[in-house]
Amino acid sequence: MPRVHRPSRRSTASHPAAAGLLCAVLALTAGCSAADPGPAAPSAPSAVSAPPPAAAPAAVAYGLPPDLTPVLLPASGPDTRLTQGLDGFTSLVRERATRACLDAARVRVPDAPPPMFIRQFEIPDLAHIARHGFSASTVPDTTAPAPAATSADPAVQRRCDQEGAKAAGDLQSGYGPLQSRWFSGLAAVEQDAAVLAARRGLPDCLSAQGVRADSEQHFFDQVDRTLQGAATDQAASAEDRRLGAAYATCMQPVEAAREPLRAALRESFVREHAAELAQVRDALPGRIAELERRYSIRFAAPTED
Repeated sequence: MPRVHRPSRRSTASHPAAAGLLCAVLALTAGCSAADPGPAAPSAPSAVSAPPPAAAPAAVAYGLPPDLTPVLLPASGPDTRLTQGLDGFTSLVRERATRACLDAARVRVPDAPPPMFIRQFEIPDLAHIARHGFSASTVPDTTAPAPAATSADPAVQRRCDQEGAKAAGDLQSGYGPLQSRWFSGLAAVEQDAAVLAARRGLPDCLSAQGVRADSEQHFFDQVDRTLQGAATDQAASAEDRRLGAAYATCMQPVEAAREPLRAALRESFVREHAAELAQVRDALPGRIAELERRYSIRFAAPTED
């Protein structure tokens, strides 16, 4: 799955549990190219935390909001839906640019998962997770199907992938540095006394929901093993929603402590970076509109509406 690298944010490469969870949830939708660690026994079902009824796929809203601050500097779960939209659009630009290059050379497009909305684990969208679990959803794509290719050429495929990466990198360079500094600053929130106190209640709450985990990291390990070990896609989806509901319930006190801290931090960040933020706000809408026209795509973000 192509995605622009943002070094200051939590990456799946440096957090193995997050990588495993991402692979597991992608397996529910589009597959995962990471090595399969092999099946593991799912956690025992809980009478306390039965899976909620299956929910309809999350809706999307098209177009940028008037204020780009929450898109660039998310401080709450709902804000991250807009950030996912920007990340997803950047991934879609990469995919479209790569495909355009391959189509021009009449070279077959390699199989790969489609661009997807990827969650920010630093700022969990608890309302969305409670309803949909951890499974990712694909970015809407309005491009017409490409003509049939005549051959496979690894050298051309590599060149075209580089072109796609450059197109995405050019877009991301306009907002990534500012956003990276914002995410880097969020680490201080985790050391606040109220946040640490709220986290201490997480194991007992998860236990009451039928999940044995002594930390958030351990919980994600459990999710990974459970989804990878599910016997069927239907069973995996049910467990995904059950575990998502448990996580959303038990992380509420943590998020209640973190959200006002992030909001205050964002106010000071906006003041300190006012000039740079104004430049991004002025330039980004036009750049996105240009890419929408070039690749026949639209900016979209997940929404609960």
